[in-house]
Amino acid sequence: MTNKIKKHNGLVQTSTSVKRVLIEGDKKKKAIGVELESGEQIFASRVISNADPGITYFNLIGKENISAKLLKKLSKTKYSCTSIMLFLTVDMDVKKAGLDSGNIWLLKDKDFDTIYDDSQNADILKGNEFPGMFISCTTLKDPISFDGRYHTLEAITYINYEAFADFKDEDKERSEAYLQFKEQIIQKFLRSLEKVVPGITASIVHKELGTPITNEFYINSTDGNVYGTEKSLKHIGPFAYKMKSEIENFYLCGASTVSHGVAGASYSGVQTAAAILGCRQDDLIKPNKEQHLRIFDAEDDTNYPDWMQKKIALKKTKLASKDVFTSAN
Repeated sequence: MTNKIKKHNGLVQTSTSVKRVLIEGDKKKKAIGVELESGEQIFASRVISNADPGITYFNLIGKENISAKLLKKLSKTKYSCTSIMLFLTVDMDVKKAGLDSGNIWLLKDKDFDTIYDDSQNADILKGNEFPGMFISCTTLKDPISFDGRYHTLEAITYINYEAFADFKDEDKERSEAYLQFKEQIIQKFLRSLEKVVPGITASIVHKELGTPITNEFYINSTDGNVYGTEKSLKHIGPFAYKMKSEIENFYLCGASTVSHGVAGASYSGVQTAAAILGCRQDDLIKPNKEQHLRIFDAEDDTNYPDWMQKKIALKKTKLASKDVFTSAN
């Protein structure tokens, strides 16, 4: 995607925060560009925001630039829940422990309403385990990323943002209380993980916990939400936020428009492009005869092409060289 943007003379800037959208006009508002946190101003004929509506309109546009009708809608908007994510690097044969490249949903109850209600308890340390958890081993999904020894896993569960209310105003230097709270959460994760991957706790090389505050820092979402607006009847379909906003030349895309998840957020870009170009969405999705979808079984490497085999071998060679260097030291 980045290469395609560059091919069309586009510029991708990372670690670059937008302070506000530049608006001109009194009665009829018009977006003319953005101002970065550095003070630099970038002017454009159109501006598109992938942030959720709260961040977009309250922080980037400003209440003074939106109508009473939109302000009323924003005041009634609810957002999806937030999450905590445990990332692990382990030195063990996870296949022997029973894992494969698939995803695991570990649920203590068959009633999803009960699971959700339990997950939204503000006291997330209550109970020995989380009511529901998503577990995945990324190095088994993508064999090229596996160095022959260390596996990486992620475990995710949904929680109530209020669980981190005491820490939401902390700066980059986290308090000791915050770090201890994270460690307690990690231990709660591991009690469940031990049932799925016995012995995993003793095999951990590195661990890191992403919290709602992490979500706010990296993706700038309202209360660290992970799916944009709440996916209730009031926030989907004809009631979702539209691609074309009431401000001229200003557009939205992302999980709060079409739908949530990878597919929903990705396809929202197609709808936004269609709104800008004044065409049908289907006009923008055309087959390319030069592209061929290739599917390789993560569990069976017998049909991997040479380029994949070479990358896997190179990854293992790098680890072996690193081990030799460490031993020499």
